[in-house]
Amino acid sequence: MMTASLRERLLEYLDQRKEVTTEELQKVFGVSRRHIQRHLHQLVEENRVSMTLLPGSHHTGVYHSILPQGDEFHAIPQLLKAVEKVGGQDLLGKVLEQFIDQYYGKSIENTPEVLSQKESVLMDWKKSPNGWWITMRQCPLPNTPEAEMVCQAETRIFSKHFHAPAIHFSRDDAGVCQFFIPQKTQETETETVAPGDVNSLKRS
Repeated sequence: MMTASLRERLLEYLDQRKEVTTEELQKVFGVSRRHIQRHLHQLVEENRVSMTLLPGSHHTGVYHSILPQGDEFHAIPQLLKAVEKVGGQDLLGKVLEQFIDQYYGKSIENTPEVLSQKESVLMDWKKSPNGWWITMRQCPLPNTPEAEMVCQAETRIFSKHFHAPAIHFSRDDAGVCQFFIPQKTQETETETVAPGDVNSLKRS
């Protein structure tokens, strides 16, 4: 099982505490204020978290979770566990695939060349000599214990839609995942990730 990313831990902490300051999060997670703020600003842009300024301050804010609360939110991992208990990981994988396929919908119903020209709140596209990098902006099922299976299901869905063996890369430090879609050429059906691509990913 993958270690939860900082982004996922922030969302979980916000869901439990309802409202927090940057200073509190900095102490709890032991990372820099700038690192915390970068994630919080992204979550605010995605409408996952709201921020209100403290009275008399133009800079210091209080952050609030706007994810579904209580039983509604916690029912999702419980439902996934029930599916796995009844049908095993094979059934759970199929359920996740169906959900993810519907979650992305039209945002992956075209070629990478066309999709990279469109604005998306879900992902960013970057062309490389051997294919395309997809950097996710958010997880379809955040804060679920089955995070690794969600990533595996995403990989299968991307492979199906783009007719190429998608490769998943975890970016826990940045709180996002990346996928590589090899580009088909006339010489070979699919290309593998070039060493330079992998090295550039690790440096980014």
